[in-house]
Amino acid sequence: MEIKAYVTNLGLYNEGILCGEWVTFPITEDEQEALFERIRIDEEHEEYFMTDYESDIDLYETFGEYVSIEKLNELADELNSLNETDSKIVEALMSNCYDLEDAIAKKDDVVVYFGCTSMREVAEEYAKEVGLLDSIPEHLRYYFDFEAFGRDMSFEGEYIFYGGDCYEVMN
Repeated sequence: MEIKAYVTNLGLYNEGILCGEWVTFPITEDEQEALFERIRIDEEHEEYFMTDYESDIDLYETFGEYVSIEKLNELADELNSLNETDSKIVEALMSNCYDLEDAIAKKDDVVVYFGCTSMREVAEEYAKEVGLLDSIPEHLRYYFDFEAFGRDMSFEGEYIFYGGDCYEVMN
């Protein structure tokens, strides 16, 4: 996930002059110094704000205009360090009303049921994983009601269906 923000000189903006540029995060201290020089952040105009964002996620709602460059660098580093599965988990959590920081913090507390698009499929996968029906003779296993079991599982946990998979959020 890439994070871009339009960094704008606040003092000049208040004077009616739009002076800013698009930045892809993370940036180094040297890149930040060069940016500030280009957008005229100095002793007279020392404040900046984010006018817009471009990202796969809604950063404006999460951080608004006055997030620091340090915070965006930290966030970009965290997002860049995610593997593909963790990235999908974060996206799934955010699709279910988690904000970005909470989704990143919660990603390790999620069980993924790949290819499961219903609670019945989740129940079947769970039963297989834990060996729930292993002690029952094969010819009797067909009588187990996975539909009802899946419904009961949904009452007891938080399950998010996103992108063809199911994500169980553990408490």
